[in-house]
Amino acid sequence: MLQDEQSNGVPVLSSPSPEELATWRVFLECALALPDVLGAEMEAAGGLSLRWYDVLVHLEEAGEGVPMNEIASRILASKSGLTRVIDKMEKAGFVQRERPEGDRRVVLVHATPDGLAALHVSRRIHRDGILRHFSEHLTAKDHAALMKALEKVRTHVRPLRPGRVSGG
Repeated sequence: MLQDEQSNGVPVLSSPSPEELATWRVFLECALALPDVLGAEMEAAGGLSLRWYDVLVHLEEAGEGVPMNEIASRILASKSGLTRVIDKMEKAGFVQRERPEGDRRVVLVHATPDGLAALHVSRRIHRDGILRHFSEHLTAKDHAALMKALEKVRTHVRPLRPGRVSGG
């Protein structure tokens, strides 16, 4: 809770300036619209949903099985319903689950060759969308300034995000 001053012992809450509120609204609109646009384009082109893409990216980066709870903590989308998402991805042949001999409580998820192939197709669509809907609208100077500004916000919010890994 932010406080400006106390009035008769009662804290007075701070409020963003009109410029700060306008910046927030533009940021929020972009942050919500871009995944919708990219996801729709990926699916229309026969690619993965953005959520499946996100899961497969993490599995590819890991290079080996990833525990379900770690996937849930690292994906960008909500972790609610992740088990159903993995069920559907497994049924489609994109992932497989295994229980390691040493710890039967853990469920590891692996990308299959079909999952990685689908990821590579969708990656081209995804990156093209990023270029057309984001990067092309900013100069190199804009990119640098935006990165510098957003890194400050990310450093602050990352450890505050409930149920998420605070590192990396």
